[in-house]
Amino acid sequence: MRNDGSNQSGWHRWRVAASAASILGLCLVLRAYGADDLTRPIRVSPDGHFLAQPDGSPFFWLGDSALQLFKHLNHEEADLYLQDRAQKGFTVIQAVALGFNQSKNRDGEVPLVDNDPTRPNERYFANVDWVIDRARHYGLRIAMLPAWGDKVTGGWAADPQIFTPANARVYGRWLASRYREKGILWVLGGDTNPLWPERSLANQFGTANEGVEGRNSPTVIVDYRPIYDALALGLTEGDGGHPFITYHPTNSSFSGTADPRTSLYLGDRPWLDMNMLQTGHFADPVHQVFPQIIGLIFSWKGTTNYEPVNAEYHSTPTRPIVDGETRWEDLPINQLKGNAYWTAYDTRNGAYHAVFAGAAGHNYGNENVANFFNPAVKPAEEMEWKPWMDALQSPVSGQLHFLKDLMLSRPYFTRMPDQSLIAGDQGQGVEHLSATRDGTGQYAMIYLPHGGDITINLAKLSGSRVRAWWFNPRTGAAATVERTFSTRRARAFTSPTQGSEDDWVLVVDSIGSHFPPPGREP
Repeated sequence: MRNDGSNQSGWHRWRVAASAASILGLCLVLRAYGADDLTRPIRVSPDGHFLAQPDGSPFFWLGDSALQLFKHLNHEEADLYLQDRAQKGFTVIQAVALGFNQSKNRDGEVPLVDNDPTRPNERYFANVDWVIDRARHYGLRIAMLPAWGDKVTGGWAADPQIFTPANARVYGRWLASRYREKGILWVLGGDTNPLWPERSLANQFGTANEGVEGRNSPTVIVDYRPIYDALALGLTEGDGGHPFITYHPTNSSFSGTADPRTSLYLGDRPWLDMNMLQTGHFADPVHQVFPQIIGLIFSWKGTTNYEPVNAEYHSTPTRPIVDGETRWEDLPINQLKGNAYWTAYDTRNGAYHAVFAGAAGHNYGNENVANFFNPAVKPAEEMEWKPWMDALQSPVSGQLHFLKDLMLSRPYFTRMPDQSLIAGDQGQGVEHLSATRDGTGQYAMIYLPHGGDITINLAKLSGSRVRAWWFNPRTGAAATVERTFSTRRARAFTSPTQGSEDDWVLVVDSIGSHFPPPGREP
């Protein structure tokens, strides 16, 4: 893939296009985000399932994974990236303060002095300050990981563990005090679970490991939750109020531990505001793709992400759920070089499946953008990445705001998943039909991954008659079905087109609701 040597011309074209659209884009940003007070944290909706802005209006988590944002971009590049994401309707940018290693940022600064969490490097964090303030300028909230999970647990490659409960609390207090009233969403973890193999038995992800007895080998599990508790306590102390905190796990779990659902590891923690999943980039179970990983016994498949999302939706205590990482666009399937790549359709399919299963939004990702591969700074390694400035224009990055617009065009806080709307086979994996509806029966939505025919139980809708629409996830356009329908019996519908990548959403509204076309502002 995909590095055709045109990165400099692509960069130039992107800059010209971004500059030409800047005035219009900023107007759209201010209009879209005017209600969000970025000096205060978002909050959980009264029913516990969704997110609200500080004034109580709906907040749809439409996030972009920009993990290396603070390290790999200079100010000009960061500004253009943030402007692009704001113009495309994103609301959240997920980035890591203390990243995958102690490598330097573009100014040559490391985040910590002597790798000590109690000694942050002021010059490094001055750049973080600038990026956060620029994000706020565009109406974007930063979802900040204080440290990638490997700094706590050793991670997938047995990296140096630098955190203890004592220094995690100090570091968290310092971070939250510095970024108080900046609208930060705090994300603990980072591709690891809080119950993790000890370093001496850390797995060898993606490498040959002769002599390993297999995935059922004994594994010593360490409980790192005291460190995360201390980090959360420090964030709370530094914030001086109630900071918004979630946790980003990995997609796998080890012998003797729970399935990788945040609620199963941290559900009793009062500091946890939202559950997050990583259903991952695998079409096959990780322990089958990499059998050399010691003790690994379970993993989610990205193609069935609706299953754990729905399980978290129904978990107690009730919290919002977001799939924080699944089927990144332009990433090789199963993360194996030489495999086919997850396509725009795959990534879009995962987003609709998650939201219709009950998620409070979705986190998008493109591997090239998340790590900001720039061939002028660092040559490609391991896999054939494309330059991030070209990948920035990948199709789904400009399509997911249609999903946000669709959800916000109908009563938001009363929405619930409901597969009983669908009469007949609901399909599995990519072909799964997903259904959601208003709790009072004012509307229903059904996602058809390949279009085609579907029969709906209209008795779930209120009133005697309903109107139907076909909403196009690729363009955001909505077309009404000419006639209305009685709610006394099931009714069959056929999408305008059908095919391997022709996904559609059927929207059915109670006649008395008088809603605008799907995707339009109420």
